[in-house]
Amino acid sequence: MRLRFWRRSPTAPREEPPTSPKHWSWLGGGRALASMPYVLPAELEAEEGRLDLQHYLLVLAADGLYRAPIRQPRTILDVGCGTGKWARDMAEQFPYAEVIGFDVNAEPVERALDRLGPGGKFPTNFRFQKADARKPFPFEDETFDFTHARMLSPAIPRDEWPHLVSEMARVTKRGGCVELVDMQQTPYSDSAAYHTIAQAIAQLMIQRGLYVGVGNDLAWHLQQAGLRRVQQRAFALGKGRAESREQRLLAADVLAIQANMKGILVQTGAFSETHFDQLAQQAKREVSETGLVMPVVFAFGQKW
Repeated sequence: MRLRFWRRSPTAPREEPPTSPKHWSWLGGGRALASMPYVLPAELEAEEGRLDLQHYLLVLAADGLYRAPIRQPRTILDVGCGTGKWARDMAEQFPYAEVIGFDVNAEPVERALDRLGPGGKFPTNFRFQKADARKPFPFEDETFDFTHARMLSPAIPRDEWPHLVSEMARVTKRGGCVELVDMQQTPYSDSAAYHTIAQAIAQLMIQRGLYVGVGNDLAWHLQQAGLRRVQQRAFALGKGRAESREQRLLAADVLAIQANMKGILVQTGAFSETHFDQLAQQAKREVSETGLVMPVVFAFGQKW
């Protein structure tokens, strides 16, 4: 089962599919798009379940899919949509809206459709488009009522955030909203083993020019892009009203990140395989006892 949500212009040069070897680099035994600084690995299949789990965690903590003051948007864009889960849920919540999710790689969305099984389908008002958020967006000015991006700090270098947010503002209609969601800092715990791995991941992000925690700068980026009435709402994931459930989801999410990073951390010499495995097992035990907290910021503004 393959997606048929987009068409390539018959006059456009033929692109090699993302499965072509020239599009991938190999890190710790897994694949990563060679054109992207995305710090998480590798075999995308290993990331997709985690991304959907993270989606439910964010919805639970924020009590909804968004925090911006939108009412009945008719056009919605999700930038760097991953598996498309947020965009598909928005399409169900706003059945009269056209919802577009775009990402540099189509495979996660295609496999999400495959997982629905025979007869499964996405909402009819959802459409996927392949595009790179690090380049000019393939949309006209003032196309969308609501433009959204979530958890892009592992993929967008610090010096490219002004371009990203500027493009989000450009394609948003006057009176429409732009929303950014990301970590205020890396998740923290009293587990020493967890922090040893987390610090190695943070160092890898710094080496790739990525934000370790962009949350504190989200409102500033929106203001710099000319948006007004900029506001933000911070949530401490793992400390919400449904704390025990948040803790289970957050631990599964964060420990999966560390497990998925094993290959590249071993390959780059941060740990030996044996040392990493020992730390990971210790972190799993300690996190179950001490818990985790991940500060997340929802920032939004309006285009005038």
